[in-house]
Amino acid sequence: MSQTPHKKPMKSSSVGKTANTSPIQSSKKTSDFRANAGGHKHFLAALLLFAGLSMYAIATFMTSNNQYINGLSANVASPEADVVTVYEDPVSVANRENPFKDLNSDHQNYEAVISLYYEGILSGYDDGTFQPDKKVNRAEFSKMIVEAVDLDYTSFPSAKLSNCFGDVKDLPVDWFAPAVCAAKYKGWVSGYDGGDFKAGKNIVKAEGLKIVLKAFGFKIPENSEVKAAPYEDVDMEKDWFVAVAEVAKENGIVKAEGNFSGGYELSRADLAQVIYNAMMTKGAIK
Repeated sequence: MSQTPHKKPMKSSSVGKTANTSPIQSSKKTSDFRANAGGHKHFLAALLLFAGLSMYAIATFMTSNNQYINGLSANVASPEADVVTVYEDPVSVANRENPFKDLNSDHQNYEAVISLYYEGILSGYDDGTFQPDKKVNRAEFSKMIVEAVDLDYTSFPSAKLSNCFGDVKDLPVDWFAPAVCAAKYKGWVSGYDGGDFKAGKNIVKAEGLKIVLKAFGFKIPENSEVKAAPYEDVDMEKDWFVAVAEVAKENGIVKAEGNFSGGYELSRADLAQVIYNAMMTKGAIK
């Protein structure tokens, strides 16, 4: 581009042709040369301005495009991007494999059982069954509840994790000793008259709910503070669990309708539902 305006003046200013040219002609050629030279200068300036504007436009487009692409990468692929809320769905069990061959998806406690299984709170048996209707003894329940609250055994004095009841010794004789003793140390469980825990005895609804409520930090008032019987089968004068039934009902741990049935022996599926409900209420599981 820079050679064009310089070549034309050099050819039209040849020395050998000057003598045969009239002053008028010579003056006209000189004027034409200057006019042409000025025109080339304006053309060059315009061309450079156009080129500059074009480069600026291209650079602006590329910058904006790169920012847009980078923005997409930050939102989709960047490891620093906050995508937890997009993929988090701990409650739904629709996409989780059912590990138990004896638990159908239409079971009333299915969601509770599967959720707690994947939380590592409960497990099945070696044959691949869960046995949802099997009753739970006090030792098994103690193990379940300390797992549910993720109790750290290392935070307890080692002497408190064994020989805490007359019939609860130590590992390996009593596999449940650490769990039962930890629950006792926290004030969640107590023994019977005579100092025994009776680990093999099935847990009943009133006992199980009291332990669950304590473990998850629900406040249990005195029975005298309850204004009316929470269920028709709860005797305000005779039953020790009046406040337990009230708190469990008010917090959605158990059903509000029907009888309380405090002496009912809880099954594995029942306890899974009770623990699951308490965890949901307290926000321990979402």
